[in-house]
Amino acid sequence: MPGGASGAGGRPGLGRPWRWRRRDDAAHASVLDLTDVDEVTMTLLAPPPRYQGLRRRVVDQFTLVSANRCRLARSVNWGPLDEVLTEVVPATGAGRVDTSGRLPAEVSVLVPVSTLSKRALVAFDLVGPGGTDAHLMPYGTSVAVQGNLVARLADAAGVPLEMPARRVVDAISRFRPGRLSGNYPGLLPPAGRPVRPDALAAYLALEADLDVPRPRLARWGELVADTERVLATALAEPFDALSSAETLLLAVGELWRDPDVPDGLDPDAIEGYLGAFVTWVDALVLAGPPAEPVLTTVAEYGRRWEALAAITVDPYRPFLIKSSEELRTVLVRGRAVPGGPGPGGPGQGGPGQGGGAGGSGVARWSARWRAALRPAALIDVESAGTGSYHVSIGTDDTSIELDTPVMVDQFGDPVGHTYIEDLQRNREVFAFYTTDARRPPRSRLVVRLSVSADVSRVTAAVGLLMLLTVVVSVLPIDLAPDAVAVITLPSSFAATLLLTRERSSLAAWVLGPAKTALLMLLVALAVLAGARAAGWRAPAETGSPSGVRAGALTAPAEVSAGPLGAPLASSGPRMESG
Repeated sequence: MPGGASGAGGRPGLGRPWRWRRRDDAAHASVLDLTDVDEVTMTLLAPPPRYQGLRRRVVDQFTLVSANRCRLARSVNWGPLDEVLTEVVPATGAGRVDTSGRLPAEVSVLVPVSTLSKRALVAFDLVGPGGTDAHLMPYGTSVAVQGNLVARLADAAGVPLEMPARRVVDAISRFRPGRLSGNYPGLLPPAGRPVRPDALAAYLALEADLDVPRPRLARWGELVADTERVLATALAEPFDALSSAETLLLAVGELWRDPDVPDGLDPDAIEGYLGAFVTWVDALVLAGPPAEPVLTTVAEYGRRWEALAAITVDPYRPFLIKSSEELRTVLVRGRAVPGGPGPGGPGQGGPGQGGGAGGSGVARWSARWRAALRPAALIDVESAGTGSYHVSIGTDDTSIELDTPVMVDQFGDPVGHTYIEDLQRNREVFAFYTTDARRPPRSRLVVRLSVSADVSRVTAAVGLLMLLTVVVSVLPIDLAPDAVAVITLPSSFAATLLLTRERSSLAAWVLGPAKTALLMLLVALAVLAGARAAGWRAPAETGSPSGVRAGALTAPAEVSAGPLGAPLASSGPRMESG
């Protein structure tokens, strides 16, 4: 209400709109705050089938900024929320909201922005509808909402989530891998290997002040081993040792952070929590397919978390949320790309399908050779939970060109069918669009990178000249003084290329092998030139047939000229005739 008026409880106004929270006359309320109503948040986070189209469109724009940074700009289009707010949140008693009738022009809700991996956010920005403020909720709020969602899914599956097991679910969500990898990097296991028991014991002692004897820790490991395998199988992704759902003992160190767990440092109580969670997961397994979403959600929250934003919207109009952040660029080199040329490319079994390598043996060998020379960027895309999904990939450096990406799953195997409906591609941008509900919810794009034709032609020409110069220098031939230019000219070109700074670190990374080869040829040429100057590869001297050293043969006697040019007698012996 405007200032000077009285609220529902008869309190005077304070010169600002009165925030309407509970049962009131919605026709006269200025703002309806539903951020603390679980029914609304749960419906928006995991909408039932009738509300699947509420999240209409997601547009992801990936820009490769450098060899280390990738910018992601995401926009999420939502439909009007009036139907959800009037049906999902009915008046259920005293103290609850009443959303019946005409809703006010402004409603505050919590909406999911994205499911993010558990990592530090870099250059994260969030903009609400019409450029208004959007507030990213604290991580603790996301943990509580995720626990409520798991409990709701468990009730729907007929396996309620009891409170002791709920404490472990919250601990799984609360754990962040940075607690181990950032604070104690020496305890990290090798890639693809589980965390060592001694590393687990050291982590619990250092991070949670929880000294667990080795026999008890081993007993806990045996207790949760089958449960860890069940959750890993439900998620169907490569093993991650720092996932708190696949290494459940990492979540033990988070129990003491829960304000609802007074005995989070008591080993006996911890064992009881773990036992309750294991029993609950076993019941989910026995429940069959209806409980699969519960297992998948719990396993996913071991690796990711729900980013929630508090925004104010007009419930009768669609709205748009924009976010941007910087990700780490994942680059690989020398790895053959599985499958065919990519979504919508030639050689596929059908539109949008990834086909086999195909072709003759020469073609396959050529493809492997090019794959070894051309690096690739790996980009993870998430297209689930929305009506349509749009993605585009480009670079900030115009000297970098993109090849048609190959879509693979989390294990690196080509996706059988991408369900792409339309695409646009050129040398600088690749974009595609899909609305098919059968599309893979989470996949990876392998994008081959190369430099533009003008740069690659010059680099290849200089490299060929350098190679020929090195070969000529190795051959046992006598180089005339004029041949110095033959060596100097390619060397100067190669040195210029090596000293020229690329437009970006991404271009420098792509050209890395070519420049390394030029540097090696330049060093080899310098070494060969020095060796030739020292006498290596000098022309061989001709020898006598009898094996006598050249220059030791008897020469004709020298004749000296007299004063008047008459020849003088030779100083050597002569024979006189009789």
